[in-house]
Amino acid sequence: MENMKKPKVQVTDADKQKSYFKYYERDLAQIAPEKAGKIFGPPTAPIGKPKFVDRAKILEPGYEEEIGYCVMPDGTGYFCDCTFIPGGTAEMVDWYFAWRGLDELSFVIVNPEVNLGAKSMQTVITKDPFRTIQEKYWDTTQEIHRVGGRGPMGPPQIDYFNFKCPSSVGFDMNKIGYDKETKTLVCARNFADGQPPMAAPDYFICHQVKEVEGGINVISRAWYGWTVRYGKSYKALPDDFFMQPFVPQGLMIQNATEWANLAAILPSLYAEEKDTLQGVKL
Repeated sequence: MENMKKPKVQVTDADKQKSYFKYYERDLAQIAPEKAGKIFGPPTAPIGKPKFVDRAKILEPGYEEEIGYCVMPDGTGYFCDCTFIPGGTAEMVDWYFAWRGLDELSFVIVNPEVNLGAKSMQTVITKDPFRTIQEKYWDTTQEIHRVGGRGPMGPPQIDYFNFKCPSSVGFDMNKIGYDKETKTLVCARNFADGQPPMAAPDYFICHQVKEVEGGINVISRAWYGWTVRYGKSYKALPDDFFMQPFVPQGLMIQNATEWANLAAILPSLYAEEKDTLQGVKL
């Protein structure tokens, strides 16, 4: 028996006229079978996972890490995932994070079953013709809406992603660039709407892009319960609190689902829509 598909979120008649509405109509791409067991299975041991204060080590040459999720010894959550994008480039990834904040449908198409939209709060920055493609999303915040726990008819889950230049959150820019092993590093601080216990704790997420044969690998990592404030690492959980493993697992499933579908559509989406981001300066 085939798995029942979830209904897709509703879109407007205006959305249906957009050139990239066809990506909404596609079936959702599946997570790669070879890593599904690591995502949906039991947590991994935290041994060897980078502590948040040691996050800069991910830029060391040849650094690799096992896919999986866990609870760290300090009680915070963590996951590492890797998505291969055939035909992908770092420029495509940078472009997408800037472009998606300009129109809600651009985030919906990444997971039409859950995503309701992403809105940039600083569109003037994104549309500035004198900024590079990375500068178009650095120091901007996107308000993210997804279907909440009560389903499509209930209140949405709201998060705020504040994108930062890697150098302002503890990474060496001399190790990042289209001519380096790490082609780009998308960094964001997440703030959930509301107050605990109704809102999740802050977390920090980054997407590291490395070139491989036939495309790119996007290595996603999130430290759940850690963030950066005023340039310093900040633990957003009490020292005596230990997160349950299903929390980082849920975030990893969400991330893996979105990137699996983005991997299937990004090269063609970029080719068709790259010129629609006003004032693109590569």
